[in-house]
Amino acid sequence: MFRYIFNFTGNKQVSVLLFLGTTTNKNMPLQITSLDYFFNDNTKTIKNMANLEWYEGKVVDIIKETPFIRRFFIQVPSLKSYDFKAGQHVKIEFPIPSRKNYRQYSFANSPDGSNIFELLIVLDPNGLATNYLFNEVSIGSTLKISEPRGNFLVPEYVDTDLCFISTGVGLAPLRSIYLDILNRNIPHKHIYVIFGTRYMRDLIYVEEMEELSKRDDFTFIPVLSRETSDQWDGRRGYLHDVYKELFKELPPVEYYICGWRDMVTEARNNLMNMGYKRKQIHFERYD
Repeated sequence: MFRYIFNFTGNKQVSVLLFLGTTTNKNMPLQITSLDYFFNDNTKTIKNMANLEWYEGKVVDIIKETPFIRRFFIQVPSLKSYDFKAGQHVKIEFPIPSRKNYRQYSFANSPDGSNIFELLIVLDPNGLATNYLFNEVSIGSTLKISEPRGNFLVPEYVDTDLCFISTGVGLAPLRSIYLDILNRNIPHKHIYVIFGTRYMRDLIYVEEMEELSKRDDFTFIPVLSRETSDQWDGRRGYLHDVYKELFKELPPVEYYICGWRDMVTEARNNLMNMGYKRKQIHFERYD
C-alpha cells in the first residue's frame, strides 16, 4: 500500500491511498488493483466511495420535459427528510456493464425538508446510464443513491448581483440555487439567468420561468443557437454575447456557470478577459 500526494492548482494537495499488486517481472509496472475514490473538479476534494452513505431511492414521478430531457422525482422512504444543499449532487449506482457503474446528477429542486428530490437528465444515445434511466426505469422503480455531495454553493448572504450561466441540463443546480434563494428570502440583489440551447423545443421550465420573470429581481434570458422559426422573438446565437453586453461596465457580480466543458471554459476565459477575478467565477462541469 502506498500513499501518493497530488498537487493541484491553487497550491492544494490531495492524499490518495493506492493498493498495488506485485510482479516478479522487473520490466513490468506494478498493477493498480484498487483505486476507489472520486474527485470533484470544483472543490478539489476526494472522498472514498466506500465511506458514503447509500440509500434505496424510489422513483415516484417522471415528467417528459422535452423530447430528450426528463425530470425524475425520487423519494428516499427510509428517511423523513433527505437533506441536501442547493447546488449539490447525488451519485446513483446502476446495474450496467461498466467499470464505473455510477453517475453524478445535480439536484434540480430547492431543499424543502421532504424526502423527495428532483433530477433533470438528458438522454445520451451512447450513454449506458441514461439509456437505463430512459428505457428501464419507470414510476415505482428503485435506484441505489448516495448521500448528497458537493460544494457548488452560494453564501447565505449575497451583496452583489448573481448571474447564472448554463446550457441544457446544466440549469439543474442553478435552478436549485436560485429557487432556494427566493424561497428562503436570502438577502440578494438582482438574479440573472442566461440559458443557452438549440431550439424552442429544447426550452425547459417554460411556465416557471415566465412566472419568475414577473419579479423585479429576476431576469431570464434564453438564447437559441439554431432556431430559424419566426415564432421565436427572443435572443439568437450564443449565450456568451449576452453577459458580455450586460456586464461590459464590470458591475460587481458573482457568476455561477454549469454545463459542458467547452462552454464553461469559454465563459470563464471571457469573464476573466473582461476584468472579473477568478474568485468571482464559480463553476461545475458535466464532462
